[in-house]
Amino acid sequence: KQGFHVIAMLKTNRILYPKGIAIQAKQFARYIESKDTRLVTVGQERYRVYRYEGAIHGLDDAVVLLAWKADQPMAPEHLHCILSTDRELGDEDILRYYAQRWTIECFFRQAKDQLKLDGYRVRHIRAVKRYWAVVLLACVYSIAESRQNLSTGLELLRSRKDHSVVEFIYDAAKQDIPIDVIKKQLRIA
Repeated sequence: KQGFHVIAMLKTNRILYPKGIAIQAKQFARYIESKDTRLVTVGQERYRVYRYEGAIHGLDDAVVLLAWKADQPMAPEHLHCILSTDRELGDEDILRYYAQRWTIECFFRQAKDQLKLDGYRVRHIRAVKRYWAVVLLACVYSIAESRQNLSTGLELLRSRKDHSVVEFIYDAAKQDIPIDVIKKQLRIA
């Protein structure tokens, strides 16, 4: 609606509608033979690519590239499905743009896993900006505290947190605070 296009990885269970028939991408891929694909090179990698144009569940008009690395069998476990809402882009361009996006997705996954932000789903632009602010603040703080890299900083902060929890429990036990109260304060009750 706003003139933007999307290039993203799709799950292989996403519904496609070839010739109006609803079928999961991985099931549809079983009908694709090597002769139906073309070889596409992106950087150092070569892929066998089948280009599907049409409706997918949730979109009336899209391109989905069903791609396999050229040196791997065209089996469901090796299938990658890449979505593009821009039908004018060629297969090489879609794969090249996605390859650039992949490093960003890896960073997001690492940030979610290491910063324990994997429970958050943000879609609105304001929420995305806030999420990024939290991620970047956590990264900068972790690096500054450790004076090394992000992983070392996160290990240091987790260690400090673990120590402070142990100290809290120890102090509470010395004061004869009931275990239920301690659990409630630690939010594990």
